Amino acid sequence: MGHRAAQWMGRHFYIILFEVILAIIFLFAFINALKILNISFNIQKYSITDQLLMTQSIDSILIVMLLLLISLGLLNVINSNTRLRGVLKNIEFNLSKRRTDHKPQDD
Repeated sequence: MGHRAAQWMGRHFYIILFEVILAIIFLFAFINALKILNISFNIQKYSITDQLLMTQSIDSILIVMLLLLISLGLLNVINSNTRLRGVLKNIEFNLSKRRTDHKPQDD
């Protein structure tokens, strides 16, 4: 069991590493978004510059969150392609093994 887990970790190390990094960035962005929302309740109605800055901050946070979501989706696609490639290699190996097993022997 431990050997298989080590093999799996070796194959998927970089994808797991990038997912952890993206999760940490997402956590920081989410905490920052909560702080910005908390500050937005204290902004006065008639201060145009404060409202514009708050709007830009919220828009920036939304862009960062969307980029993180896209990055996680791309990592998922890459991981799926890697798994699919491994499955196809196994199928090809098994098919070629069957062909060589069923070849008539020339005696």
